[in-house]
Amino acid sequence: MGTTYKGDTKYYRSIGQNVLITSQSYNFHNGYFGQNSIHGNNSTRNIVSEDNMKTAIDFYNKIALGGKEQTIDSNLKITRMADGTTITMRKISHSDGTPVVDINIKRSTHTGGIKDQKIHFVLEGE
Repeated sequence: MGTTYKGDTKYYRSIGQNVLITSQSYNFHNGYFGQNSIHGNNSTRNIVSEDNMKTAIDFYNKIALGGKEQTIDSNLKITRMADGTTITMRKISHSDGTPVVDINIKRSTHTGGIKDQKIHFVLEGE
């Protein structure tokens, strides 16, 4: 029995391999997902939905597919991708209480055009 990766894939994947499956479901433009947050620069993003937790989990599962996931506690998961990217998901962010996915590509060798960003998943109308 060999190693399996996030999503039960048999191969260790890079974030660049996950751009297409993620960008089809989430607004992806110029390396960023979602829309610019009013609380930060381009690297702080918002994705708005009716069910922000469900949307955050779906996004995280797609962008981190094929990575090595480590559960730190009930609030924090960290996935390391084959290319060196680190993807972190917190169910509750420290800043505003929304679910958040942080994509760190500083060590990536295959970004697929994705840039460093922190994505907050906010409820419609808030």
